[in-house]
Amino acid sequence: MITFRPIELSDSAWMRACVRADGRINCEYSFGNIFTYAARFPLTAANCCGCLVTKCELPEEDFYCFPVGNGARAAALQALIETALAEDRPAVLYGMNADDSAMLHEQFHGRFLAEKDRGSFDYVYNTADLTTLSGKKYQAKRNHISFFLRNTRWTYEKITAQNAPECLAMSEQWLLQNESDYREDLEGELKIIRRALENFDALGYVGGLLRADGRVIAYTMGEALNDEVFCVHFEKAFPDIRGAYPAINQMFVQQELQSFRFINREDDVDIENLRRAKESYHPAFLIEKYEARLK
Repeated sequence: MITFRPIELSDSAWMRACVRADGRINCEYSFGNIFTYAARFPLTAANCCGCLVTKCELPEEDFYCFPVGNGARAAALQALIETALAEDRPAVLYGMNADDSAMLHEQFHGRFLAEKDRGSFDYVYNTADLTTLSGKKYQAKRNHISFFLRNTRWTYEKITAQNAPECLAMSEQWLLQNESDYREDLEGELKIIRRALENFDALGYVGGLLRADGRVIAYTMGEALNDEVFCVHFEKAFPDIRGAYPAINQMFVQQELQSFRFINREDDVDIENLRRAKESYHPAFLIEKYEARLK
């Protein structure tokens, strides 16, 4: 059986090493996501057979990430199966790609039922596209940004430990102003954002914010997945300020992300409005993912 334990900042080095060795650019495997999401969900981790494995115990079933790293992946999967069976809990593997699904089929002979999970597909963009927003397909984005620049007394800043509390205060105000069918999810997201901002430097995050007349009205932040790919974890703007969202998006890319080739802006969790927003930026490609249930 696998012994899982709470996730600490000190786990960053070995977890990130496992993910980089595996070459994955899924948002689920970023240490920043793993550490901050543990503020909302009962998320634990283990180094099993030289591989990173995480576990999230939800009321109905347990979710495990597909083991990643240079270790014995098949042995880690076998230990995962034994752990789930010993605990007599339904088990789901997530964050899988097509090769992972094929491996399960070939080596575990029908023990898992795998299927695509569209809501978890990551949207990955060319940095050059988000830098210039050139061409007819981005005309609406440029119009909104032009309106913002003309009609707002704005300034851009890089997020630091000193101004991070202002981003948290803005998030709290944003939540109060946004009634939504996803209210519980948004309140949970605020817990994750709080942990991210309170550990901003320790997590190696990079972020940018916009002020209007001195107050924070938009911000975004994330972390490098490798030398070519940056993952944007959070982006917030007051929706009543026209152009604030596309403005912080473009300015952050222009000011902070020019050394990266691609930008992963994560998934849409099957929310229709979020899917339309991510598609409107015309991704270079989607990272297809699968879930697999232990029979």
